[in-house]
Amino acid sequence: MASALEEEPTMRKTLGLCLLALTLTAGTAQAQGLFLEKGDRGISAVAGGAAIGTGWSASVAPSYTYRGMFDVGVDLTWYGYNNSNSDANKLSAIGAMPFVNVYFLRAGDGPLPVSVSGTFAFEKRMFVGNGSEPNPDGWGMLLGGSLFRRMDFTNTFAGIPEIFLSYDLQATTWHSAANGANAAVHNQGEETKYQHKPRVFLRGNMAYKGDKLLYTVVPYVGYQTGFAVGANLGAIF
Repeated sequence: MASALEEEPTMRKTLGLCLLALTLTAGTAQAQGLFLEKGDRGISAVAGGAAIGTGWSASVAPSYTYRGMFDVGVDLTWYGYNNSNSDANKLSAIGAMPFVNVYFLRAGDGPLPVSVSGTFAFEKRMFVGNGSEPNPDGWGMLLGGSLFRRMDFTNTFAGIPEIFLSYDLQATTWHSAANGANAAVHNQGEETKYQHKPRVFLRGNMAYKGDKLLYTVVPYVGYQTGFAVGANLGAIF
């Protein structure tokens, strides 16, 4: 006798894997400390969006930078899917992701001409819109690092090119509940799908120093199970 999980619509399961690839997007885990000098502190707020294949995401991320040494923050993201030709486009997800960025080396402090930082993040995702079927849920973990170089063009404007590399581990759990005439036969169950993948992004970080705030703009392109492009806007207090 086939299980309830085996009878779950294939398209919706496929969409869940697409959304799995969308999570922990490049716009997340904002490295706001790279805009600050060593020894500076700051509180930042960032909003951004990304397009990855046939999906998209929008996020906001408050964070705190301590003395230019590390950032701690949380990223709140909405993930969507754009395939209007199938029933699968009803499924989307909400993600909450605490993260930390550590600045191991600043250019000028050692033998390297670039700065080096590391990133760790953990995300919990809640899917919505699966109709009469139980919504899946999932989690993800990111471990990566970046190389960047600060270039001050004027007293108020700086550009910081950056390359970001990471390893992602992500999991989505599908739930199936007994229902209808088969309720006496089909029991509730679940199945977890895992994905491991690398990621690489080029970011064009830019900062403008105002009278009271530091404004940031970060366009980026790269590879994340497909071509990805996005941008973030932020301010550091």
